[in-house]
Amino acid sequence: MSSVCAGPCNRQAREAWAAFLREREAHADAVDRWLASGGEGEPPPEPVVPELVWRPGEPLHCSLCRATCRRALLVVDELAASWAARPGVVKEQSRWSRVKGTRPHGSMSGEGDDVHMLTGELLRLRRDAGERLALADLVPAGRSGVVRSRSVTWLVDKLDALLGLDGLAVVSGVEDAERPVELGVVEWALAWESRLRRLVDDEPSWTPARCSGCGERNLKWSPRSGYYVCENCGHHISEREAMERVADEAG
Repeated sequence: MSSVCAGPCNRQAREAWAAFLREREAHADAVDRWLASGGEGEPPPEPVVPELVWRPGEPLHCSLCRATCRRALLVVDELAASWAARPGVVKEQSRWSRVKGTRPHGSMSGEGDDVHMLTGELLRLRRDAGERLALADLVPAGRSGVVRSRSVTWLVDKLDALLGLDGLAVVSGVEDAERPVELGVVEWALAWESRLRRLVDDEPSWTPARCSGCGERNLKWSPRSGYYVCENCGHHISEREAMERVADEAG
C-alpha cells in the first residue's frame, strides 16, 4: 500500500477496511464455534469485502491532502492570532501576585495555554523537519505571535518536501493536553484548526451548496478531513468551493 495517500483523504476507506478485518476475525471465531458444535446446518456467512476507492500518494500525500494541510496551517495562524487578541486570554497580575517593586506583567490564562501549546508544537515540527531535510534552519526562541507566524510561513514554504518524509509526525496535546498522541502532519494541522474554530465559534456545520458529485444538498463539514463531505456519495468539497456554489446558485 505504498502508493496509497497517507493523509486523511483515505480515512473513511481505512475505517471501512479496519471494520472488515474485525468482521473477518469475528467470522473466524464463529466458524470455530460452529465446527466445535458439530458443524450442522449452514456455516456462518462470510463478511462482504467492501468496495473501496483509495487515493494514491504523490509519493506519500496526494495533492488534495497537501492543499488541505497548507490551508489548515494558514487558518490556524489566523485563528490563533484572533484568539490571542481577545480580552482575558492574557490576564493581569494582581498586586498580591507579584514581588513588591517589580513592574506588573500579564500571565497566561487557560485560553492562552492553547496558543502557547500550539506554538511549541509548531517549533518542534519545524526543528524535526529541518533536521530530516538537512536544512540549516535556526529555530527561533520564544513563543510570540511573530515566532508562530514565521514558523507557519516556513512550514508552508517547505510543505511539499516535508510531506514527502516518511514517518514525520507530531506528538501533540491538541486533543488532550494530559495525554499527548502522535499525529500525522495533515491530521495535526486539521485538529488544531478544529480546536481553534470551536474556541472562536467559527466552525462550519452544513452548507446549502449542491454536491458537485451527485447534485444533492447533503454536504456536512468534516473537521477530520477539512472539507464538506457529501453524505450521499462521499464527494469532498472545500469551504471556498461551497461558498462559490451558493453564490452562483443565488445569482
